[in-house]
Amino acid sequence: MKLIGVYTKDFSLSHDIISRLKQRGIEFVHLHSLDRIPNRVGVIITSSLEGRDIKGKRIVFADCCRDIDSALDRAMDILCGDDNEIVLGVDPGEYPGIALLSGKSILRTWCASSVDEALRIIKNVLDDFPHRKKIVRIGHDAKVYRDRLVEGLKGKNVEIEIVNEERTSQKGGLSRKERNELAAIRIARSRGESLIRKGDRGFTNGEIKEVQRKSRIVSGGRITISRELAIRVLEGKISIEEAVKLSKQ
Repeated sequence: MKLIGVYTKDFSLSHDIISRLKQRGIEFVHLHSLDRIPNRVGVIITSSLEGRDIKGKRIVFADCCRDIDSALDRAMDILCGDDNEIVLGVDPGEYPGIALLSGKSILRTWCASSVDEALRIIKNVLDDFPHRKKIVRIGHDAKVYRDRLVEGLKGKNVEIEIVNEERTSQKGGLSRKERNELAAIRIARSRGESLIRKGDRGFTNGEIKEVQRKSRIVSGGRITISRELAIRVLEGKISIEEAVKLSKQ
């Protein structure tokens, strides 16, 4: 397989790129000159200024990307991805697992600390690939969390599919992070039922009471948010922390 090449005279940029490549376990070639670029280099990460001198290779301008990880995602997508679409698999829950796939290749995985963080990650990734078809596949379990993710993606140019998680069950012996990320990968690789939104949906008493229960945990047992605020949390309009703050006013 082709490798990523890193070329820049900017020490700080070079250090950041190489450090992150090593942390993510991605093979690369550190280019000190453009005179002889090895054939095994399929894409070069560099700065927008230095990239002007590179001919005959695909290029990613690290200083034009949101961050270094975004630049690496784009480079890996060029090397081994699918030109047609990217897929995000999401294992819903209190700590959502997320997997970014391009074709059959896994570009990156996450275990988010909350639904809000998961939505930030997903939206950032969607923005990183503006000209591609984008699919978000979400597991069907953990209905409260799943619906918050769906509502939080309203207005984004993305197809949403709901995947039956019975086919993505995990064996024991793994950490929570490993379980959630592996489940997200399996969800991303499983076709689901396309979600067609038909306006606002109702929520069951059980769903509302679950959010109210969590509000007591978040507030240390001092506050139980109202049904109205609980519904706004379920709709993805506010976070549970924001609902607790509003209840204090």
